[in-house]
Amino acid sequence: MRSPRRLLLITAIGLTAAVGLSGCGVAADDTAATVGGVTISATLVNQLATDDAFMAAMTNQALQDQRTGVVEGPAARQVLAFLVSSEVLAQEVARWDATVSEQDMAQGEATITQQAPELKGRARDSVLRYLVDRAALQARLGEIDPGSDKDMRRLYEGVPAYWDQVCMTAVVVPAGGVADARAALRKGADLADLEESVQGSRLALTTERCVPRQYLPEALRTPVASARVGALVGPVPGVFPGDDAVVWFRVESAKVVPYSDAGDALAELVRLIAQQGVESWLNLKANALVDIDPRYGSQVEVGQQGLTVLAPATPVGTP
Repeated sequence: MRSPRRLLLITAIGLTAAVGLSGCGVAADDTAATVGGVTISATLVNQLATDDAFMAAMTNQALQDQRTGVVEGPAARQVLAFLVSSEVLAQEVARWDATVSEQDMAQGEATITQQAPELKGRARDSVLRYLVDRAALQARLGEIDPGSDKDMRRLYEGVPAYWDQVCMTAVVVPAGGVADARAALRKGADLADLEESVQGSRLALTTERCVPRQYLPEALRTPVASARVGALVGPVPGVFPGDDAVVWFRVESAKVVPYSDAGDALAELVRLIAQQGVESWLNLKANALVDIDPRYGSQVEVGQQGLTVLAPATPVGTP
């Protein structure tokens, strides 16, 4: 049986996931982002972005999971990514009743002393908070008991959007293969067979594994939401920025997975957290919690190397 090659952002978890900026509820004053209702101020972003010691720490091992920003306004987005990560961590420490131990504090202090001794004031406090909350949450997630109904319910309830899933077949067809794909489909070819009959095509999703709607590429979310079950839809262009490939898909079913049916998926989440730790949980939570002010970024991308705020169409500092 073929193993489908996943569409970018269509994997359930473990690969990169992105959350778009909110069309509402993002203030145009001093708000750089909101995380679960908590505001991260543009003032704080700017303060840290102009703090030489803090920016030096961003490239040091103390903050090794943060990736460097790109194009215009990299410092602002890099700082914002750090603050978003830190706030998600803090909220999850509270939600999981994780304990920040004296050892966590001592280790955090030691890390700063060794790797970023020039940090002072708010900048130092921000880095220390990140380090100790990360350590506390890592320890608590490592204690998740698959046999504990309390832990499993907390895991399930922590990512409600993850359970809104769609079961579908999707095939990516290069622009040069669109005519051949149309011809094959008119002749009655099965959608999944386009991978073999149209050169360069890729079977991206099969109904063997349903996926959360939030992990669909943004350009596919509306077409999928409005598609009739069983209807062939396509070609859908513009799914992959900078790539002229198109997508054909067919939705077979959609569901919100209840807790009573989520056992296998919860077990998979537990295994993923055991393998990847905090980053795998940050991946899921960032999709549910974060809104980015459009002055600072277009979306948040979370991967195994950490969280990145992607550049907006008109970056900060652009005339």
